[in-house]
Amino acid sequence: MSGTVVNVTDADFETKVVKASGPVLAVFRAEWSAVCRALDPVLAEVAKEYTNRLTVARLDIDQSPQTPPKYNVTAIPTLYVFKGGKIVATRIGPSSKGDVVRLVTPHL
Repeated sequence: MSGTVVNVTDADFETKVVKASGPVLAVFRAEWSAVCRALDPVLAEVAKEYTNRLTVARLDIDQSPQTPPKYNVTAIPTLYVFKGGKIVATRIGPSSKGDVVRLVTPHL
């Protein structure tokens, strides 16, 4: 919950996202996707605004190909809110800051 976006991989997804003590917004993305790149500044703003209440984590599906199938990720960007080891909210596709805030707020 550092106030910055945390990059996660197959190796640390379980520890940093699923087993995290608080809510985590996990974003499955790819660098080649313009929609994903457009979401990056939104994620940075949300991470900063919700410091100490929410962790924002990004996983690159090309660099970490084992985790997405475990969570049925079939499109990017896919945004999941994890809380208590479970997915409690989902959004797929382009998202504005308002969309992201509406997704995470009920789980803070």
